[in-house]
Amino acid sequence: MRGMRGRKSSALAWATGAVAAFLGALLAAPSAALAEEAVPTGAKEPAVISLGDSFISGEAGRWKGNGNTWRGSRYGTDLAAYNCWREISCSYDPTRVYGSSYANGCNRSAGAEIKHLSSVRINGRSFEIDEGNRINIACSGATTEDVLRARFKGEPPQIEQLANHAAAKDIKLIVLSIGGNDIGFSDVIASCAKAFSSPVEVRHCNERLRQPMKERIATMKPKVEEVLQSIRSTMGNAGYQPADYRLVLQSYPSPIPRGADNRYPETYARLNTGGCPFFNDDSNWARDTIIPDLSEAHEKAARNVGGVDFLNLQDALDGHEVCAEGVRQSASGNTLDNPLPKAESEWARFIVSGLTQGQQQESMHPNFYGQEEMGRCLNAMAETAAHTFTCNSPA
Repeated sequence: MRGMRGRKSSALAWATGAVAAFLGALLAAPSAALAEEAVPTGAKEPAVISLGDSFISGEAGRWKGNGNTWRGSRYGTDLAAYNCWREISCSYDPTRVYGSSYANGCNRSAGAEIKHLSSVRINGRSFEIDEGNRINIACSGATTEDVLRARFKGEPPQIEQLANHAAAKDIKLIVLSIGGNDIGFSDVIASCAKAFSSPVEVRHCNERLRQPMKERIATMKPKVEEVLQSIRSTMGNAGYQPADYRLVLQSYPSPIPRGADNRYPETYARLNTGGCPFFNDDSNWARDTIIPDLSEAHEKAARNVGGVDFLNLQDALDGHEVCAEGVRQSASGNTLDNPLPKAESEWARFIVSGLTQGQQQESMHPNFYGQEEMGRCLNAMAETAAHTFTCNSPA
């Protein structure tokens, strides 16, 4: 019996020592399991989000360049094309690019600007952004009122949508494009095209609209400031401090070149072939007056609100606008598998005569390549601490 008690005592001593050693090691060097438990289980994933209108929603992202044909994949430019037979016929499904937003016309494309934003630098620290956390709530046709207060195309105001995402995610950057629809920019484009195409219109659109456009831009600026202030308030109500995220206001790129940089003569070739039906003086006015005036107004709005970064995109498509000298449209031989390279392509959507391709609302917006370029610009800015960033076309 004494021997049995001795063995039990030895076993108990060994077990006690083993437990003590284990606890000692655990206290001296915390395990990975405990380290994981120390991370708050409710931590939210870092995310970025885009608000505003068609120039950031991804309108025209269906088109990888421009190809002047109604058949097949339109010389490899139509990303909605599939099941193609010898480039003669294809099936088309715009939801392949715009997803469910095609149903209401918001046209948020899969390659929209925000989808290219991979990281954000804030206060000396970089945050990687997963693809699923690059959120796009912008909607084609939206005005400042649609961001702030109005239901638009069946959706709540974008500011309400922002509040919901701010609660669910750790928002690190908000980028806004707004104001173009407040000044009726699409109506100006239509008016200029009509002036070029009409045999009875005498005055060019810049002669009729120069002064009204200045007044509209002046009226737009305080509305943009109100949107920026509302974004700040919304984020504050969600528990964010201004230093927790970056708020970026961006300007608009020009979709057309100056008259002298147009590769087509000032004839109907610009309408029937080029898809840029504008007189030289109207082109110059749009490129050298409207776009810079808009950019200046946006920069002032960002400065007036304070703590808002400004991304200047007015020259982002330079040299790759519709009908620009030095680039071209896709042609026979270009396919979805063999597209015209980006460096040789137009980066904005041309105006399609007769609506043989897509939707009219896609006209004069950055296309797939243009959105990729704007995404490059936003990414370049987000990786720096710059509060003002000017992005020029690389070629």
